[in-house]
Amino acid sequence: MIPAAHMAPDPMRQPRDTHRANWEPHSSPMRTFWHLGRFHVLLPVMALLCLVLSPHVRADTISGTIKDPSGAVVTGARIEISGDNLAQPLLLTSDESGKFAAPDLNTGKYSLRVAKEGFDDLVTTVDLHGTAELPLKLTIATQQTSVVNEKSTAFANSDAAYRQLRNDGLGDTFLCENFTLPMDVGTFELKSGTITFLAPVNKFQTGAVFVGHGHFTLKPLSALDTTEMVRRAGSPTAEEDFTEVVFRFSPDQFSQFAGVLGHKTDTPSEASTAFQHWKDKVRHRHEFPEGLTQALLESESIDNVDADVLASIYNPKHPPFLNAYMHGTPHKDLRFFLRTRVGAIPQIDSPEEVALVNFNGGGMDDGIWYLQHLRSELLAHTASAQQDKRLFATRRYNIETVIGKNDHLFSRATITFEPLVPGERVLKFALLPTLRVTRVSGERGQDLHFIQENRKEDGSFYAVLDEAPAMGQVHSITVEYGGDKVLSNAGSGSYYVGARDSWYPNLNGFGEKALYDLTFKVPPSNVLISVGKLEDQHTEAGFAVTHWVTQIPVAVAGFNYGQYKKMDWSDSITHYEISGYYLPELPDNLRRFQNGALGSMAPGAMTKYALDQARAQMQVCTLYFGRAPYEHLYVTEQPNFNFGQSWPNLVYLPISAYIDSTQRWMLFGQINSRFTGFVQEVTPHEVAHQWFGHGIGWASYHDQWLSEGFAEFAAGLFLQKAVGPKWQKDYIDFWERQRVRILEKNNFGVSPNDAGPLWLGLRLISPRSGQAYQGVTYSKGAYVLAMLRSLMYAENGSSGNPDQAFIDMMHDFMESHREIPASSESFKTIAEKHMTKRMDLQQNGRLDWFFREWLLGTQVPRYSFKYELQPAEGGKFKIHGEITQSEVDENFAMFVPVFADFGDGMMRMGQVPIAGNSTRTFTYVLDRKPKKVAINAYKEILER
Repeated sequence: MIPAAHMAPDPMRQPRDTHRANWEPHSSPMRTFWHLGRFHVLLPVMALLCLVLSPHVRADTISGTIKDPSGAVVTGARIEISGDNLAQPLLLTSDESGKFAAPDLNTGKYSLRVAKEGFDDLVTTVDLHGTAELPLKLTIATQQTSVVNEKSTAFANSDAAYRQLRNDGLGDTFLCENFTLPMDVGTFELKSGTITFLAPVNKFQTGAVFVGHGHFTLKPLSALDTTEMVRRAGSPTAEEDFTEVVFRFSPDQFSQFAGVLGHKTDTPSEASTAFQHWKDKVRHRHEFPEGLTQALLESESIDNVDADVLASIYNPKHPPFLNAYMHGTPHKDLRFFLRTRVGAIPQIDSPEEVALVNFNGGGMDDGIWYLQHLRSELLAHTASAQQDKRLFATRRYNIETVIGKNDHLFSRATITFEPLVPGERVLKFALLPTLRVTRVSGERGQDLHFIQENRKEDGSFYAVLDEAPAMGQVHSITVEYGGDKVLSNAGSGSYYVGARDSWYPNLNGFGEKALYDLTFKVPPSNVLISVGKLEDQHTEAGFAVTHWVTQIPVAVAGFNYGQYKKMDWSDSITHYEISGYYLPELPDNLRRFQNGALGSMAPGAMTKYALDQARAQMQVCTLYFGRAPYEHLYVTEQPNFNFGQSWPNLVYLPISAYIDSTQRWMLFGQINSRFTGFVQEVTPHEVAHQWFGHGIGWASYHDQWLSEGFAEFAAGLFLQKAVGPKWQKDYIDFWERQRVRILEKNNFGVSPNDAGPLWLGLRLISPRSGQAYQGVTYSKGAYVLAMLRSLMYAENGSSGNPDQAFIDMMHDFMESHREIPASSESFKTIAEKHMTKRMDLQQNGRLDWFFREWLLGTQVPRYSFKYELQPAEGGKFKIHGEITQSEVDENFAMFVPVFADFGDGMMRMGQVPIAGNSTRTFTYVLDRKPKKVAINAYKEILER
């Protein structure tokens, strides 16, 4: 998460943290979670957890049929059932007959909420005794206007050019025969039909609608992209016949269509219909995303295409872009993006400018089919993940926030920024759609126009400046806003904190760092813990007021909130200031266990344990990676049971981390090794994000493994270095869990590693490989660092530490990237600077071979080993060993570590190089007879 999130096995987690079948409504589904989300999917554990947190099984059932006002059945409606007897809501979907059923419920009172796009939400209650069959009729939703008060009415969604774009109609129509439109690696062939241009806005052409017969082709250039296209589309090129295309573009792209301006003709009705269908698609967001593309493209930073076009109208030198939305066969919503500055898919901070997305909700072919740099950059070898795609750079946030007794948020944020592109007047922010902007003002206090459509539409927040700000100078605007869904009361003084990186107008997300000055006013019964250093606290008008300031720029601001008790923890070795905040009472969903499994729960004592772990991990990480960037660390409990997250100097731990092993056994009815593993890992993983993810960021989604994978590696390092002399079993179990997460196949017969290489990051996710991102980015990313450590290991390292070369590399990596984000390429450069002589297999001072195998490849070797032990001269012993490597290509190379056990655990003897599908023999002469000889004894290199 960075938030960084370490997550246990819940396949139905909140969307801000993981991909799931049903998505919660008020989330920041991707930007936060895909950046630092810790989410293993361990279905057996969560099935067990659901049983534990549910009442005894009965045969009571709630069922029903959902219809519209005409009496027609409504398919695909979302039904949420909640009640005191449910630990978490049940989420159902109406079938093709409009029906749903929730069997095996306990007698009691339940609340049902039915939601379907285009209809008002329906809420009803049921007092269940046996079976309840409900006839449910939805009402058509009325269109709402986003007007908050008289002051904002004149400036919300009312910019004159924006109103023209929003209400734009069709203009001239031309016959179109055999017109070819090449767009980078894509080609549109408009074979026969008409092309109708939109009516000009401020004399600029910004769009066109083609109806007729056409064909689209996209042919990737690289082998990796071709492989991904085969996985997604079933062939090495994308080929699509279409009957409709809507083009939206910056005015400078109109010249691309000059060749079609021939014979005018009447505008066909099909053009109007196609344009209206396009509006219906791109101007409405699914409140409960059904798949990856909806979660990405319809998040809190959903594209308002009209607002994006507005930016190019107000700045003739705006970086060019063209979006094409195809209705074809067999794909009904295939989208091609070419955006030269902000990235083809800015929702994932993509450095690439060209994308092809199959926007198909829950369909099996839903996903990002192609995402790459411009063809010209690829051919010139100038493509880079570290290209700056921002239009503005944020320098500082000053935010004053009041949390009301109803848990609503009211804020005033002043954002200080510097323009990076001359002439830009439109700023786009990520802001939770339920937080409604009431006013935007400039530096002189003047009202500014802003754009924020209805939250169920393309309701991203944009601010429109009166004039282009001067380059090389800082400027500021102030945004006033308020609303709900940031906080959700979990009961007994605990709260779920949602929208953790979009509770304020966030200009560039994790793509940059800025200073934060944060003031919070909250009811005095609650405590708020924020990023930054607490500079002041007092009471004012019945509120508890705290003031927090970050000492250095950070990527995100977050807070935790509830009726916390505080505990300070000293560290005499590293001298970090560590504080723990715990909840003395159980949240509502666990209260029924307070007289049973959790009756002996001692949150104060368990906080000491968590703080002990945090302190130990801070010491381990300081030794191996260098000084943390923050002198304060706040470790806070949260009511969520199965995931943790990390912010700058602020860690969220799940309540399960405060439950000891005996209580977990009583809760589950057994010892579950996977969940035990999660509890072991979550604290050291989240603490490690103070280095990886916050201390240094990542350049693009390709590089998130440098955050999540490295934090996961650090959790394993903690189990080896911080738990005492009997560390071996937990350490081996840790790496075995990682191996299984990478290689275990799902019901489709696809393992995370099968989905593609580590470099693809978030793009690994597909309906057939839902957990690939977690398994590869976290676990394989951790293995990459572990294998480098293994390769660099020296029996007689400097300072007597065999890890010294690895430690030097990691210190260098941290120091080199405190001010700039890290990329896979920049980490490779650091690794090559510190690699040992034997690692230089190609004799060129480069580690191309290693990163080609583990970053860009998917091969995982299988090893077999046998050995003979014979007496040698002088009372010594000779080992003749034989290692066979298989299931790789002829160029795959690795160094396999060899260990011997002399009675006090496995000791490393050395490592044997091996390439391709081959067998290598080796001989060691030892002073004493070992009990056992093994390879890869601690599972630190990845093998099948």
